[in-house]
Formats: sequence, C-alpha cells, structure tokens
Amino acid sequence: MNTVSVSVYIPALGRKCDFTIPIHMAVKDVQQLILKILRSEYGVSEDGSNLMLFDLADGKSLRSECSFAQLNITDVAELILM
Repeated sequence: MNTVSVSVYIPALGRKCDFTIPIHMAVKDVQQLILKILRSEYGVSEDGSNLMLFDLADGKSLRSECSFAQLNITDVAELILM
C-alpha cells in the first residue's frame, strides 16, 4: 500500500501532528481517521462534520471525495485541520 507522510496543524490543540496516510484513501475518510486519533489521544469531542483539511502551500481546501493521489498531495505536505 502506498502511503504519504503529512504534517497536520490543528489550531484547536495548538499543535502539529504527523500522520502516515494511504495515498488512495478519500480525504473525508482521512479526516475521520485523524479525528478518531485526536479523540483517543487528546479527548477531542468534536463530531467532525464541519471539519475540513486545507493545504497550507496554497490555502485551498482538499475536496473530500478525492484521494491524496488525485490531489497530488506528496510526502512532507503541510495541512491544516479546521
């Protein structure tokens, strides 16, 4: 399985976390996995329905139905979860 390593800044926690993501997984599924990890590690109670991932390089939101491969997200990409 091909993966991509990304850094995700989470303003609500004031921290950046690194994740290794399957490159062919849809952004919406990635967001849910990240949220699941944040719930278990930090007790985050957000339901996640309003959260979006943005690429810090260009400030654009990542389309939830697309995979990281389709969006050309590569290793060392910096994202923000808002």
